[in-house]
Amino acid sequence: MRPAPSGELPQRPNPMDPTDVTDVNIEGKPNDMEMLMIVGPVIGAVLLVVISLFLFLFVWKRRRQPKSPDQAQVTKPLMADLGGGHGSVGGGGGGGGVGIIPAAPSDPVEMRRLNFQTPGMISHPPIPISQLGDHIEILKGNDNQKFSQEYESIEPGQQFTWDNSNLEINKPKNRYANVIAYDHSRVVLQSVENVPGSDYINANFCDGYRKQNAYIATQGPLPETFGDFWRMCWEQRSATVVMMTKLEERTRIKCDQYWPPRVSATETYGIMHVTLTDVQELATYTVRTFQLQRSGSLDRREVRQFQFTAWPDHGVPDHPTPFLMFLRRVRHVNPPEAGPIIVHCSAGVGRTGAFIVIDAMLERIKHDRTVDIYGHVTCLRAQRNYMVQTEDQYIFIHDALLEAVMAGASEVPARSLHAHIQKLMAVEPGDNVTGMELEFKRLANIKAQPSRFVSANLPVNKFKNRLVNILPFESSRVCLQPLRGTEGSDYINASFIDGYRYRYAYIATQGPLQETVDDFWRMLWEHNSTIVVMLTKLKEMGREKCYQYWPNERSQRYQFYVVDPIAEYNMPQYILREFKVTDARDGQSRTIRQFQFIEWPEQGVPKSGEGFIDFIGQVHKTKEQFGQDGPITVHCSAGVGRTGVFITLSQVLERMQYEGVVDMFQTVRNLRAQRPAMVQTEEEYRFCYLASLEYLDSFDHFVD
Repeated sequence: MRPAPSGELPQRPNPMDPTDVTDVNIEGKPNDMEMLMIVGPVIGAVLLVVISLFLFLFVWKRRRQPKSPDQAQVTKPLMADLGGGHGSVGGGGGGGGVGIIPAAPSDPVEMRRLNFQTPGMISHPPIPISQLGDHIEILKGNDNQKFSQEYESIEPGQQFTWDNSNLEINKPKNRYANVIAYDHSRVVLQSVENVPGSDYINANFCDGYRKQNAYIATQGPLPETFGDFWRMCWEQRSATVVMMTKLEERTRIKCDQYWPPRVSATETYGIMHVTLTDVQELATYTVRTFQLQRSGSLDRREVRQFQFTAWPDHGVPDHPTPFLMFLRRVRHVNPPEAGPIIVHCSAGVGRTGAFIVIDAMLERIKHDRTVDIYGHVTCLRAQRNYMVQTEDQYIFIHDALLEAVMAGASEVPARSLHAHIQKLMAVEPGDNVTGMELEFKRLANIKAQPSRFVSANLPVNKFKNRLVNILPFESSRVCLQPLRGTEGSDYINASFIDGYRYRYAYIATQGPLQETVDDFWRMLWEHNSTIVVMLTKLKEMGREKCYQYWPNERSQRYQFYVVDPIAEYNMPQYILREFKVTDARDGQSRTIRQFQFIEWPEQGVPKSGEGFIDFIGQVHKTKEQFGQDGPITVHCSAGVGRTGVFITLSQVLERMQYEGVVDMFQTVRNLRAQRPAMVQTEEEYRFCYLASLEYLDSFDHFVD
């Protein structure tokens, strides 16, 4: 089991500790009545003044002091009655507002800023989104030094009690001993008769933007708490569960599987019956749909679980685009009238905190055009300990929000695509350029540091690159098995690219050079890629675009592999070649199919997208029919222009069919985070839009 997250347990104030007490002894002489009559009233008056002053200071301190151990005074300003949200649900509190005037904002974090903000919140005000990029650049200067200082200055929020978590009956229900549920914000379950501790689950209500208790942050369920988890879903009327971890990471159990093992299976967890009705596995996340029923109830409810599977085992994602697409899907599907969104990872504080802050800040951007990351993390930590657990997560929150601001709202329903394209093709007033050109230019603002191309820039590998400015990122490059004694033998100019449904669904690579043909066949074999898509002729405009890497008539050996041509089919728009490839070392063989599209003009793009769409459909149909589990290898000349168009359209058309939406900008943006310059020209980008529009006329591609 993973060790508990770092950090000492917070020490709560002990009411039994003696306070500063002064003993005052007044000795009077019983016989001296005259003196007593004079001194008595004076002492009484002094005592009255002292008591009045004490009461005044006491009331003033309670209004001003954010660290009072009295729970009611701590929670009221954080969770005051907002006249909306889920204030009445569960144990989230929600009494009358303390010191709230009628003109006060309805956002819990803004209310905190008005009444009980920490010194750190005072010195870190909300940031207008127009200044967010510059703000982040300053924080990242000097190797993130200011980020480190800012993160370390956030109040840990450990001044609250957690008596329920500490009860012996409840301790086994905590996944980590030092990640507990504060009493004032914990989710209180309905007690089960004669079952001590049955109202406890390690979960806390958390505020969103302008919405009290918008979320429940909880740990990954344990076998002992499966029933409690599903009871919480039922009692809080939650329709959405967000899971930010895999069940196992780095051979450690991060979360136990709290749902049935297969579609149509029903499991009973305590008094809850859970049926898994549907599973949709995509490249970076999985959507599971459940039917819930409580014992003795005829009511059945639907709950969807969104599991983000692309968060790395260590650190944070390289780029926030996949996470933002995931978050938007969650937000789109969650019914507006539903209870809190339940979010968990393993401990329910790190990635869980990151999800909640990003989601809440995206809502804030919509209404207020500012972000208050510092303030929101501070407030979350007053509702659940350790929220946003690492500096890396804190930086990722900033990067994700900046990406969202720069990208804007680019997703459109498929039914609105025609009107959206017409709008993009129109000239923007005052700019003298079309919206399409402006959108394409916005794609180019990913800054790639030289450190991201380590292997590609090694002197021993430079001759293997067709173009000096088109190189694979180190994080997504395809690695070959190194050959003993040959430096750089693990390098080829090729990148893994995620598809819509599968991770590493494609390999995007350059057209092989004479010097890299052996490496190309080695890559196909080692990564079990049995389909190759070629989107160029060998020569165009009188220049070599790709070296002929296959034999025409008789078998040919490329290092370890013997390639034997089996068949060639000349179709109207493409040539299909089949090869038998044999590993000469052990005699194993497999069939590899190459699809060469011949209708792409030497300059520009095809006049119509229909033929290219048919080609894409045929490639994927063949993959489903014959292909192994390995990726489809796609190349043109540099491996970014036409290659990018093929992979973009493959994803966009498939998503259009599954979700009925199109997000060209984010799709290409995501591709460029995996290989630079994908979809190289504005003309190619426009072609993607127009081909997608043509696709709407025939929805029979990719049908299972």
